[in-house]
Amino acid sequence: MYLYRSRLSYLALATLSCLLLLLAACGSTNSGNTNTSPIEIGWDGALTGTNADLGEWDTQGIDLAFDQVNAKGGIHGRQIHLTKFDDAADNTKGVTNVQRLITQDHIVACFCTTNSGVALAVEPYLTRAKIAQITPGLSTALTAQNSAYIFRDTPAGPSFENTLITYLVQQKHFTKFAQITDNDAYGQGEAQYQQAKLKSFGLTPVAPLQMYNPNDTSFTGQLDTILAANPEVILFGGEEVTSGLIAKQARQLGFTGQLAGGASIGTPTFIQTAGSVAEGVIFTSAYIDNNANAQTKAFAAAFQDKWGYAPEGHGAKAYDGAELVIQALNAAYPNITGDSVAKALHNIHNYQGLQGTANFDATGEGFHDTLLGVIKNGQLTQLS
Repeated sequence: MYLYRSRLSYLALATLSCLLLLLAACGSTNSGNTNTSPIEIGWDGALTGTNADLGEWDTQGIDLAFDQVNAKGGIHGRQIHLTKFDDAADNTKGVTNVQRLITQDHIVACFCTTNSGVALAVEPYLTRAKIAQITPGLSTALTAQNSAYIFRDTPAGPSFENTLITYLVQQKHFTKFAQITDNDAYGQGEAQYQQAKLKSFGLTPVAPLQMYNPNDTSFTGQLDTILAANPEVILFGGEEVTSGLIAKQARQLGFTGQLAGGASIGTPTFIQTAGSVAEGVIFTSAYIDNNANAQTKAFAAAFQDKWGYAPEGHGAKAYDGAELVIQALNAAYPNITGDSVAKALHNIHNYQGLQGTANFDATGEGFHDTLLGVIKNGQLTQLS
C-alpha cells in the first residue's frame, strides 16, 4: 500500500523548512558572540589652529594602538573604528562634534578633547549619554564634576607643577618667581597649581599674574611688568606656541634668569618656536625618554615606523589611553556599550603603561607620577 501526499503538502513542508533555516540564521547573526560589526569610538580635538600639534600627536598615538590590535583581529573579531572631528580648540565646535558622534556615529567611548576648556564643555553631553570620555586635558575641574564617565589618560595638572616647583625651590634654591599664562581653562589651572605649591614653601610670586589670549603673539606689556619685579624664574602656564614666543621675547627684553613650565614646554613645538633660547629651559612630563625601558623602546620603534619620526609625551599618553580603552573593550565584551566600557575602565588596576602605573579611582584619575626634564642641545632630556 502506498502513502499519498499531495503536491501542496510537499510545498508546505519545504516552506516550513526554509523558514526554520532563516530563523536559525537570524538568531546566529544577532548573537553577541558572532557580532562582527565595527566598534565605534569617537575622537574630537584640535587638528587646526595653534593647538593643531596636540591633535596630531594624540591621534597618532591612538591610531597606532588601534591599528596594532585590529591587525590581530580586533576585539573578538570586531575591528575598532575611530571617527575624528576637528574642533580647533573651540567649545561650540566641540559640542557640535560630540553631539554628532553620540547621535549619528553611536560611539561607545570618546577621546574628547585635547584642550581642557573644550573637554569641560562636552563632558555633560557624554555623561548624559553614558559614554566613557577619555581626555588628556590637565584641568582638575574635569574630574571634579562627579561624573562616572570621565577618565584622564595622564596625570592631572598639579602633578606636573608640584614636581617642577619642588625642584626649582629645593634643588635650585630659587625664591623669586613670576608667572605668565593664557586665560583658558588649562592656563589658569596651571597658574593656580604653581601658586599653591609656591605657597606651601612660604613663597608668593614677585609680580601679579600676567595673562594673555591664546592667539596672542606679542607679550611685551606683560613681560615689562614681570621684568620690573626682577624675578629669578619665569613660569609658563600656557600652550606650546605662545610659551615659545614668550621665551624668545623675554630673552630679547634682557631676561637672563630661568625659564620653566609644565607639560606643554617639554615638546618639539616649544623648541621649534623658541629656537635657541629653548636651551636650558626646565619642564616636567609624564614621559620623556624613548629608551627608558623595553616597553618605551618598542613603542618608540613602532611609532617611528608608522609616522616617520620619534614620539614625545603627548603621543605616549594617547597610546596609553588607547591601550586602556582596548583593555576595557575586552573586559566589557560581548556587551560593549558606553556604560559597560566606563565600568570596565573603573575596574582597571595596576595597568603598566608608558607613563607608569595607572589605577583608576572613582573620579577617573589614574596616573600620578611626573618626571623632570631640561632642554639640552635642542633635545628633551630627562634629569636624573
